[in-house]
Amino acid sequence: MQVACLVVGMLQVNCYLVWVEDSREALVIDPGDEGERIAAGIADRKLCPRAVLLTHGHVDHIRAVPVITKLFGVPVWCHLRERELYASPANAVLPWMPAAEGLPEPGGVLPSVPGLEYAVLETPGHTPGGVCYHFPAAGMLFSGDTLFQDSIGRADLPGGDPDVLLKSIRERLLCLPPETRVYPGHGAPTTIGAEARLNPYLL
Repeated sequence: MQVACLVVGMLQVNCYLVWVEDSREALVIDPGDEGERIAAGIADRKLCPRAVLLTHGHVDHIRAVPVITKLFGVPVWCHLRERELYASPANAVLPWMPAAEGLPEPGGVLPSVPGLEYAVLETPGHTPGGVCYHFPAAGMLFSGDTLFQDSIGRADLPGGDPDVLLKSIRERLLCLPPETRVYPGHGAPTTIGAEARLNPYLL
């Protein structure tokens, strides 16, 4: 399994391309903005996208969804509890950010790609339906805005809850193998073990 990160948009979101080396079949995680640049990154690597996966519905993680889904003819998936936020003006995160528009309806079936087996870990707290994607065979976790290097996601935005967020991290993420590589929605990658030992919000 191969991973590439494209940092996009004014809030510097990590959009991830995840693919099978042999088949070049790929998933696009959190295409936050700059759809044309993400598409160019896909083309440069000769990938065949099969779906867009969203960790949550804030605008900085979804603005390029219409471009990618239309250009490659692929579905987008987010958790059922996140779909109201995804489709709402409340997805704008900050008062000065316009909401995302022209978003396609999320699919009801979790996308499947041979060679990219993953589990959806429900991690509410940053948003009501936030999730992380765990690829156990590869030892990788895509944590969105739930867990960062030395930090955790905000819980002061609409639908956020700090107690729920900490519970999600402790019960769903810190139980993963410590060597699990964490790819967050912003900033540098880390590991579960490093965050369990050093993250000041979790000590």
